[in-house]
Amino acid sequence: MGIPVLCHVFLILFGGFFAIQLSFNSKKFAESNRMDSPQAAFAFKPAGFLMFGFVLMLIATLPMLQIGGFSSAKEVVAGVGIFTLFAFIFNMGLVLKVWSTFDGADHEPKNAIRPLIPLIAVIIYFVTS
Repeated sequence: MGIPVLCHVFLILFGGFFAIQLSFNSKKFAESNRMDSPQAAFAFKPAGFLMFGFVLMLIATLPMLQIGGFSSAKEVVAGVGIFTLFAFIFNMGLVLKVWSTFDGADHEPKNAIRPLIPLIAVIIYFVTS
């Protein structure tokens, strides 16, 4: 099992965790992001199912499975990389106060660093494959 496969499995596990959190625990997730509105919890559910779709595509393109004849995961992994890159840029803009937060409070740096975890896995995937 090579490094790209390990990165692939890591992205499945990481994305699956956040997909489950967003889909089925969205109220607590919204509260942890200082969003007290009941609509915020409902807004996270579609994002969770969208992320679950990415996870299913990553599972279908695993080199050991190749479900449906999909043999290249590079497009899906690149999509995850672009998404996390934009999330990192936006969150760093909030931390550096380029953009204001919705409630005017300071944005925590841990939220800006969180998208770097899968982004680093994507970079390692492309460098080693």
